Amino acid sequence: MKEIKIKSKILLDRLKGHGKIKKSILKLIDETPNECLQYKDEYYNDSIKKLDYTKCDSQHRPWVKTLLPYLQAHFDKCARHLGFKNCVIRDLWFQQYEKDNLHGWHTHGRNYTGVYYLELPKHSPLTELVDPTNFDKIFKIQAKEGDIVIFPSFVIHRSGKMLEDIRKTIVSFNIEFDQLNKYTLEKLWQK
Repeated sequence: MKEIKIKSKILLDRLKGHGKIKKSILKLIDETPNECLQYKDEYYNDSIKKLDYTKCDSQHRPWVKTLLPYLQAHFDKCARHLGFKNCVIRDLWFQQYEKDNLHGWHTHGRNYTGVYYLELPKHSPLTELVDPTNFDKIFKIQAKEGDIVIFPSFVIHRSGKMLEDIRKTIVSFNIEFDQLNKYTLEKLWQK
């Protein structure tokens, strides 16, 4: 089989307003009904202390209502950068990791996915991505607390094992960029 390799864009930027909303989002997450994930088989290797993934399609959770305007503004900026007209947030959930927790290699649905690093103490494992054109190349996203990274949802990724007695809180999401914007269309029509 012949391979045709193309590059994909990965975007990393700080969420505007992170310092303003961090404490209130964490407080609302603490008050949110949640579950724990412990799963290990031939495919999955996951241990996550606290998450609300089973409610990922509900935008009525209090922490989501508070965070959503900030995320939507950020994703709209990403859409423009990538040449699209708009972005729709399809799924949104939090995950909290403590010592010995990890999230094994996996992919997502939709066309883009990513992570908002709500709480990222020093010594927290960084998100690792596998180069889709060379599975021998793995790289770490050099994110800081308050950053958001987005990447194509087919990219294999994970969060390594928490080795320290600390807590890491992330918000994960699946988003869809839709409709090329007029500038992108104009450039393509000229080709």
